[in-house]
Amino acid sequence: MADNTQLDPRRSDSARPKRTALIAVIIAAVLLLGGAAVAAVLLLGGSSDPDPAPKPAPSPSPTADSAEEPAGPAPIHVIAMGDMLPHDSVNENAKQPDGSYSYAPFFDGIKTQLDAADVTFCNQEVPSAGVDFGISGYPTFNAPTEFARDLREAGGCDLINLATNHNADKGIEGIAATRAAWDALSPAIVSGANRNAEEQGTVDIFDKDGTSIALVSFAEFSNAPVDKVSMNFMDDDALVDRLMAQAREKADVVIVSAHWGTEDSHEVNDAQRSFAAKLAGLGADVVVGTGPHVLQPVTWLDKAGGGKTLVWYSIGNMLSTQLELDQRTGVIAGFDVVRGDDGSVKIENPTAIPTYMHYDWSAEQEIAGELAARHNLSLTPLADSDDLLKRTRFGVTAAAQLAATTSILGPDVRVVER
Repeated sequence: MADNTQLDPRRSDSARPKRTALIAVIIAAVLLLGGAAVAAVLLLGGSSDPDPAPKPAPSPSPTADSAEEPAGPAPIHVIAMGDMLPHDSVNENAKQPDGSYSYAPFFDGIKTQLDAADVTFCNQEVPSAGVDFGISGYPTFNAPTEFARDLREAGGCDLINLATNHNADKGIEGIAATRAAWDALSPAIVSGANRNAEEQGTVDIFDKDGTSIALVSFAEFSNAPVDKVSMNFMDDDALVDRLMAQAREKADVVIVSAHWGTEDSHEVNDAQRSFAAKLAGLGADVVVGTGPHVLQPVTWLDKAGGGKTLVWYSIGNMLSTQLELDQRTGVIAGFDVVRGDDGSVKIENPTAIPTYMHYDWSAEQEIAGELAARHNLSLTPLADSDDLLKRTRFGVTAAAQLAATTSILGPDVRVVER
């Protein structure tokens, strides 16, 4: 059979120049439009290779499962508030027309910050033994039972320190009544002042989202005479060793409350340094210092067995009507408990939200020493206190006091305005 392909006019040599010219025109037009790749498709109808190699498949977009490792447990955010010190004027401002007391409104200005915490430590500086012991302020304190109630309900206090120089102000009976008041409130842990040796020798553990937390508390001294069972003291070496060993054995995280230091001094003294080093050597994860009524630096110490101990030498006052600006500047001290997939626990991200304790008091009332005239008590983030500070004699802006506070705390903590 003859090969008819050569006789087909569509395939004749004479047709090729016209087709070539057409191709050139199309290519030039498409290139002018920036579409060389499109030109190839239009002219060739695809690749001329009868068996083209397949193009590699595009990589799938990352998803939450493929782009990231599975997230570990969420950090537990712990906060700590300093001395809750109900002076006579605090109690008078809390007193209601029916004779009861409400301290809750004082915390309204920091509610957002308190609500952001998973666990809250509070230092109850004084007994809350109730009206049967007489309500009194400085120098021999006793608060109504509503004081403890409102620390629990409005302040969100879970971990309660009672090892202070004032908690024996109403004797061992006052300690027992204070513990009974807290029993009715079901906090996580109350530590530091005891009704008996068994209570003193038992380290309570609080479980938060599968992480166990212990609080162990010690005071440097007591203003009122008290035995060494009713109050935990820093100089009781055997007790310190025994409680720390028990806490370290039972808990993932050991927080120690230390009520110590030189009052109204921003300087850390030798006794504080020595005891902090001892606690780090015994495995404390965090030391929360109270007692000086003003702020002191934050630091990290080497911990026994590796790692670091976070030490807040003093977190200052929280609720009080003390007189000076530094006594009325505290912090909401924060840190995160971070649990790894391997079960390890670390303390990370120490933060401080400076706070300002305000009350109104005219210059004439102050000159006359009318302490009972202090009124309109409130707590607020220091950064938001400009208008309040203008009503005082201090002559300082919130920004200036915030800068001073940041300098005192030092570089090992991140200061957060609110």
